[in-house]
Amino acid sequence: MVRHFLSPVVTKAVAASVVGCALLVLPTQARAQDPAPAPAPAAASAGGLGQGFGEQGQLAFSNEGFVGFDKTNNVGWNLILKPAVDYFIMPAVSAGVVLAYSLASGDTKVFGIGARAGYNLNVTENLGVWGKVGVAYQHASVGNLSASTTWLTLFVPILYHLMPHLYIGAAPYYNLKVAGDGEHNYGFTYVIGGWL
Repeated sequence: MVRHFLSPVVTKAVAASVVGCALLVLPTQARAQDPAPAPAPAAASAGGLGQGFGEQGQLAFSNEGFVGFDKTNNVGWNLILKPAVDYFIMPAVSAGVVLAYSLASGDTKVFGIGARAGYNLNVTENLGVWGKVGVAYQHASVGNLSASTTWLTLFVPILYHLMPHLYIGAAPYYNLKVAGDGEHNYGFTYVIGGWL
């Protein structure tokens, strides 16, 4: 048996060809590192749509309608309070209560309480509509006379967010009597409030 030795240059060329073919045939992928995960989107903040109003877990406090003290010379006086609080149980969906109290000269007293559910729709950054439906009870007394009424209520304030956590609005309403001595009533009032 006779051995043939190749020159060192030919040996290097053959070895380079074998390694090159092997690199072309074997699937490889060069990776420096796995890419970092994309950052989670930021939660809506006070600068977001509707100033951030209507997010789950928020509390909204408001005054609905006239609240104040009124005095007419030689006639009498009148004190009216109508606070409300609503809690957003999920984004844009709220549940709340409203109280009403009026005290006037001549032993006139009115007490009311209501429960409601609402849906907030932010139209622009500063403008929104927060419709609410509910049930309300009112008891009024003047001296020895008294009357009670239960209503189904619809209250649709159109809100303008002056700044984060503060809003005002104009509010049409309708109260449909379902029981008692009162009558159906409707009108237009205002609302002012804030939220946490």
